[in-house]
Amino acid sequence: MQSEDSGAANRISLFGGFRIENETAGPLRLTGKRGPAIIAYLARCPGMTATRERLADLLWGDSDGEHSRNSLRQTLSVLRRDLAREGVDLFTSSGESIALRPEAVQVDVDEFEAGLSARSAQELAKALANYTGPFLDGLYLGSNAFDDWATSERDRLLSRALESFEKLARLVDPDAGLVLADRVLAMEPTREESYRLKMELLLACGQRDRAIRTYEACRSMLKKEFGVEAGPETRALWQSLLLAADTASNAQSASGVPTSQRLGHPSISVADFINLTGKQGDDFFAKGLVQDITTALSEVADYVVLAALPPIEKNGPGEEAKTPGILRARYMLSGSIQRSGTGLRVNVQLVDAAGGHHVWAQKFDGHSENALEFQDRIAQSVVLAVILELQLTNWKVRDKSPPGPPEVRRLVNEALMKYFEMTRDSLSVGIELAEKALSIGPDNARAKRTLSIVISMGVAFGALPREEGQIERAVELAEAAVRAVPDDEIARCILSFALESSGRIDEAIAECQHAISLNPSYPTGHGDISMLFALRGQVSEAVREANEAIRLGTHDVIDFWRHHGLAVALFAGGDDRRALEVARKVVRTKPGFVRGALYWAAAASATGNSDEATRAIHHCLSQLPHLNLGNVCPGFVPRYVKDHHHSRFLEMLSRAGLPSS
Repeated sequence: MQSEDSGAANRISLFGGFRIENETAGPLRLTGKRGPAIIAYLARCPGMTATRERLADLLWGDSDGEHSRNSLRQTLSVLRRDLAREGVDLFTSSGESIALRPEAVQVDVDEFEAGLSARSAQELAKALANYTGPFLDGLYLGSNAFDDWATSERDRLLSRALESFEKLARLVDPDAGLVLADRVLAMEPTREESYRLKMELLLACGQRDRAIRTYEACRSMLKKEFGVEAGPETRALWQSLLLAADTASNAQSASGVPTSQRLGHPSISVADFINLTGKQGDDFFAKGLVQDITTALSEVADYVVLAALPPIEKNGPGEEAKTPGILRARYMLSGSIQRSGTGLRVNVQLVDAAGGHHVWAQKFDGHSENALEFQDRIAQSVVLAVILELQLTNWKVRDKSPPGPPEVRRLVNEALMKYFEMTRDSLSVGIELAEKALSIGPDNARAKRTLSIVISMGVAFGALPREEGQIERAVELAEAAVRAVPDDEIARCILSFALESSGRIDEAIAECQHAISLNPSYPTGHGDISMLFALRGQVSEAVREANEAIRLGTHDVIDFWRHHGLAVALFAGGDDRRALEVARKVVRTKPGFVRGALYWAAAASATGNSDEATRAIHHCLSQLPHLNLGNVCPGFVPRYVKDHHHSRFLEMLSRAGLPSS
């Protein structure tokens, strides 16, 4: 007798493994592998029907006919019993045929293939959402016939998925397309067409240098995996990128910008803000705002601020007047002012003049009664945002985490600026600011990850006591940020650092690897994984990743951290002289970073520079008087995974004069 629930929908998922779920009973548990294999095979057969002989040969091809038919009967009996236990009946039989009841099942592969012909991005994305992993991933029977069929189907569906993801990447905007291109390359790292797609999308985003590096990665992969060069279409795209780069370089050289500005600090032009209020009095507010922003930006040593000069005279009839200041600047900041009664709205945007794309934009609302206070708040927020956004641009990173309300955004940006100062006092202030941002926006992912990193770095600098609860909170906050925005490489690296602080090195490495897969140009990902490899004793990998991070970071505010990772790796590898050179540089750059000074002491001791080692220990104790051999590692410095590396580190610190207790 058929169950009352037999007509209920049962979803069969074949991507990413085998799963079957009833809409009322939930996931169904089946005995063994051959029952699921029968359902999977029937789900892909025309009419969801196959003969008993075909099923017996497919699953028990190494047995004779009688034994294979008997095994099929027993498996079907167990399968029906498992399904009946949940009130589910999927099968019909007619003579020598066995079938699934089409009205009783939904199959993810069917929905996937049916939607691939869609022309709209939305419909195609819906179809591709079914592809959650390789076809029947992990289901191997040891039966050549079945495993060969599954492999063939797996390869065919993977090929269709790759082609369709690439199609979708061309239908959506370039930033979203880049995410899809990276996913395709993660699914199939040897697909030349996907590298070419990524190059095209990077070019569309104005990231020509990264597109060129993607070609180099493609060429290296093809040489290593297949011993061949890139195809003519890929090489032609690469050559066009090089030509465009040369043209841009020549144009910039002819613009009259000093070499120190072109190759050093980026230049910003602040244009006059447009008054859209219709009130002449608001012109003064607009001009004052531009002056405040220009002054505040000029106080930041990392940027060259160029005033928006008045147009020069035309050289001849029909020629347009040009604004030298705007033409010379790499970035242009502009804005407008609107009014509604006493309410004012200021819209501000930052544009990459070289690439032609928007870097950042924000709106600010206030009241004309408090014009000066409003003006000061906007100027401060704009400067903070510009500095941070240009830092991300320099790192080839686009922040995928929602910024939240203006006040949360401002507090987060202030906290990050204090974080980048990286002193014990600045980190303490950064923690207070991030706590306040999180209290206003308790669900804001940026606030969570910012508080996580300032807590972790506060412990690293000694601004916070190393207590289990501190690190646990940093991990929890970072995990929440990653859950909110899984493809945020910034949050992944912050989680990795928190995990490293808690001694969970393997998990931290996995998060860093995920971040690098999301954005291979992110220097923090390479720098953090360098430190982790160093702690695990993988010296050559650590040195390689540290050098890559240093190359990508271009002497930014946390360059010392990447050099510190290199010092940790070199010390583990026994290259004490180079470790000492790098550690010295770290301490010169960031004297308050006691972790770096400890490796300075250890490397100096290992190379026989006892006086220098003693000075280094005195430097450490002047900042952290309670430091000793009992609490330094793993209490304050992460522990090397291998005992001999750990013991040698402590021995060198002891020789340098670090107290035993």
